[in-house]
Amino acid sequence: MNPAPVVSEVRVKATAGHAFALFTDHIGEWWPVHSHSVHAGTVAFEGNELVERRGEQSAVWAEVTRWEPPSVLGLTWHAGHDASRTTDILVTFTQDGEETLVRLTHTGWERLEDGDQAATDYAEGWPVVLDRFVLALAV
Repeated sequence: MNPAPVVSEVRVKATAGHAFALFTDHIGEWWPVHSHSVHAGTVAFEGNELVERRGEQSAVWAEVTRWEPPSVLGLTWHAGHDASRTTDILVTFTQDGEETLVRLTHTGWERLEDGDQAATDYAEGWPVVLDRFVLALAV
């Protein structure tokens, strides 16, 4: 049996365009690298990759599969692992009046040997990450 998709969502007081831009263009300003990273470095999108850097060390976390501002970001995700261990992330930004619903859906657990445990770990981790995103938008 495959683990269910991990879904985490937040509502933010921002337009979808502003939320998408903060999530992508300024990810290094809000991502909790001290608790959710490989090297506790800086993270940024570089071309079609999401990369963490600290001095000489670097780790590619993901490759962009969909980039449709301001509504959709798709990634193959393998933070801390080589690209043979990818899962899939889809982040949607849906405008609702003066707020935007940001929904992150993480799937592809069946590709991992430890898919059940990975799904459990990410189900606990994504809310922490998205809470930091919400705090960054509140500034």
